[in-house]
Amino acid sequence: MNTPKRRLTVAERDRALRFRKRLTVSSGIAGGVAVVALAALSAHTYAGTTTATSTTLTTTTATSSTAPPSASSSTAAPLATGAASSGSSSSASTVSGAS
Repeated sequence: MNTPKRRLTVAERDRALRFRKRLTVSSGIAGGVAVVALAALSAHTYAGTTTATSTTLTTTTATSSTAPPSASSSTAAPLATGAASSGSSSSASTVSGAS
């Protein structure tokens, strides 16, 4: 390892220390501004908030008039018919099923 030919003067050392301090402070301020900018962007684009109204879900089930099978019966009971609706008054869908 080579040794320096001459020693640094006090003025050169002080100038280098001021420069290092200025770089440290500048990078700290830039980092703080970046954190604030990212927080503002995150708050603006947060997916958990919405301005739409909530959708009401309504389910209606019709029961079958067929009595359940007895314990000694080996045949399966017929499926019950029913209808289920979901959505709001502007956008509703109904699903019906029958045996």
